[in-house]
Amino acid sequence: MKVAVKTEKIIKQPLPRTAYRKDAEIYKILANSKRLEILNLLREQEMSVEELIKTLGISKTNVSQHLALLRYAHLVTVRREGLKGYYNIIDPRIVESCRIIHELAIGK
Repeated sequence: MKVAVKTEKIIKQPLPRTAYRKDAEIYKILANSKRLEILNLLREQEMSVEELIKTLGISKTNVSQHLALLRYAHLVTVRREGLKGYYNIIDPRIVESCRIIHELAIGK
């Protein structure tokens, strides 16, 4: 007589659990259309706050708040030149998800 033995399959996580918590924090920051727009603009070129204000059509306070969150998440850096700050994206790959989601939404 054969006895059925139930074996539990152990699934290995591709990342440590702490990575998922950190990712979730970054996703919360990215869950804003203006911040995604800022990142996509910075992917193309370094920009000052004034340039971002003109391009985005929002207030300086609003742009500064978005940039502060992006800096907190280590997604952008700032280079000071006198009184002006010029912002750069740290790694342009962060905005690839925008392109992928857009393509999924339009059925590509």
